Amino acid sequence: MIYGIDSREAANTRLTNGYDLYGWVARRGFPAYWGRALNGKDKLTPEEITFLHDKGCRIALIFDDLSEAGVSAMDGSKDGQRAAAAAKSLGAPAGRGIAVFAAIKDNWSVNNSWMVWFTRTLWNNGYMAGYMGNTDSSKNFNFGRECSHYASFMGEAGKNGTAYWATEPRPGVEPSAWEPYCPSQLTPEEIDLWSNGEKIKYRDMVFNKSYARGEAVLRLMW
Repeated sequence: MIYGIDSREAANTRLTNGYDLYGWVARRGFPAYWGRALNGKDKLTPEEITFLHDKGCRIALIFDDLSEAGVSAMDGSKDGQRAAAAAKSLGAPAGRGIAVFAAIKDNWSVNNSWMVWFTRTLWNNGYMAGYMGNTDSSKNFNFGRECSHYASFMGEAGKNGTAYWATEPRPGVEPSAWEPYCPSQLTPEEIDLWSNGEKIKYRDMVFNKSYARGEAVLRLMW
């Protein structure tokens, strides 16, 4: 398992103690990747991209400019176009299998048809589709069910062109085995990233620890 971080704040933010955020996090272990949003006030910037790449740290691209009304609709192509445009505007290379993760909040309902069109639109723009959400069916039955419908409909093409990021940890902080919750049509080995629930805090800034299933998953990142 490969250790990484995601945060709303930029990794190169300077702190009052002389560290930057990356340096503060790295005191607990160097992250192999850092998940960052493509949108919003504190979105990923060209300067941060250079900063992380100079550290040898991959970037997991997260698109969270979404709404429950949008993701529960039938057609995700407009959201897919916005996600692809956000990635392209920062220079994320197309055609290399880099994933853009749609962030689905824990209490949202999502429509598998929206997922199909979101995925196809990203494919047409040279990116993989990723889905980041709570795969514990006891807490969000809808997400697991709709992911299963999506995976069944898309078949092998969907498996090879879709990445999954599970956000619900199992009891304990550090996972001893790769056992994330997963939709019924998927296996744990098809979940690529898994947040373990541990948060690292500096004042009002919060970083979430997560794990990639193995080195191959880093190819989904920039």
